[in-house]
Parts: sequence; C-alpha cells; structure tokens
Amino acid sequence: MPVHPRPPGNVATAPPGGSSAPPGGSPDPGRWWQRAACAGRNPTWWSSEDRPKWPAAVRLCLTCPVRESCLAEAVRQHDSGVIRGGMLLVDTSRGYGAVPLICANCGRRPVRLTESGGIPRYCGRTCQASHQRAARTLVAATARPR
Repeated sequence: MPVHPRPPGNVATAPPGGSSAPPGGSPDPGRWWQRAACAGRNPTWWSSEDRPKWPAAVRLCLTCPVRESCLAEAVRQHDSGVIRGGMLLVDTSRGYGAVPLICANCGRRPVRLTESGGIPRYCGRTCQASHQRAARTLVAATARPR
C-alpha cells in the first residue's frame, strides 16, 4: 500500500538527512508534498482499512493547498485503496476510479458515512435535499414547452 501523500521512496515525514527546507529557506516548490496539509501526519488515516478516520482525513484534504497535485500524482501512480485529494482511489474488477468523499452539493464537508458501508454523495440530509430540489427545478425548467 502506498504511503500517503509521498511519491514512492519518500518517508512520511522529512526526506533522509533531515529537514525538507534549506536552512533559513522555504521548501522546494517542485516538491508539492512538503506543503501538503497532511505532511508529518499518520499515513494510516488515508488507508481504506481505517474507515472511521476518513472524515478527519478528508477535512484535512479540504484545507490542503496542494490537493489537486496530490490527486494527480496518485492517479498517475495508479494508487489504490487510499484517500488522496479528498477521493478514495480504488482498482476493482470494473476498473480504476476515484470515489468522491466530499459533499456533491456544498463541496465544503466530507460525506456522511453510513452504517451499511455505502458511501453517500452528501454530508447530510440538508445538502441531499437541497441538491434534489435543485435537480427537480432544473428538470422542470427544461421540460416546459417553448
């Protein structure tokens, strides 16, 4: 299982030899993972086996300044079974894909996990109802004769 959010060969904290930033300087801009909100955090939070930690992991992804780079790198590496960029990456018999773990309506909160193991598209009933109302309104507007 890949370690989140580092490219292969890197450790979960600083690279071998110490700090990721030069003395008195800022991190190398080409190493996006050094600026990740999860840098130095426990990488098991982003594991598909640690489902209770997903909401906290996704909240951290939502604040991350390099979320897009993280997700792009994960897809390029074909990571599977981990959360990267707020998405659960999976490789199944139907193919490789990303399951969004961020609310489809508000985009500001992690989805609410269910007891049955399913992954809903919304953070709560309010966002789900709001999204369904908007969809019905759109359908009604497009169905009107001109």
